[in-house]
Amino acid sequence: MSKISFNLSSENRVLLEQIPLRKSPSLNGLKILVVDNNEDSLYIVTLIFEDCKVEIKTAKCVDHAIQIIEEWKPDVMISDIGMPEKDAYSLIRFIRNKEIFCGGFLPAVALTSYVYPEYLNEAMDAGFQEVICKPFEPDELVATVANFTPYWY
Repeated sequence: MSKISFNLSSENRVLLEQIPLRKSPSLNGLKILVVDNNEDSLYIVTLIFEDCKVEIKTAKCVDHAIQIIEEWKPDVMISDIGMPEKDAYSLIRFIRNKEIFCGGFLPAVALTSYVYPEYLNEAMDAGFQEVICKPFEPDELVATVANFTPYWY
């Protein structure tokens, strides 16, 4: 499958929906939170995971993501790093600090346009388990989330 670029027009969204996807692994019932201030990115990630039969919620900012985490308790989080106001580093710090006091573990995947090793290391050091660079391969994203299922079961 080819890499997906963002900035989709409504016409391109319709075309994207018509492309048959490969058979995705069933992640039936897995709850995924996707955090990104870019609507196209949210749409693409949602479209990718719909075929995997996951429950998905989206947030466009850190504060909304925290609210969803506290109320909905997702099994995996996928978050863009660069967002206005608060970035994903503040979000993952909040999550990891809360886990210290309340227990639990939320596997997290960082999405980023930054490809320099120091940025990738910073995301891992902050508390993400995986970092995927944009544009990404849909199969890579699904496989990465599928690798977290041992935490889920």
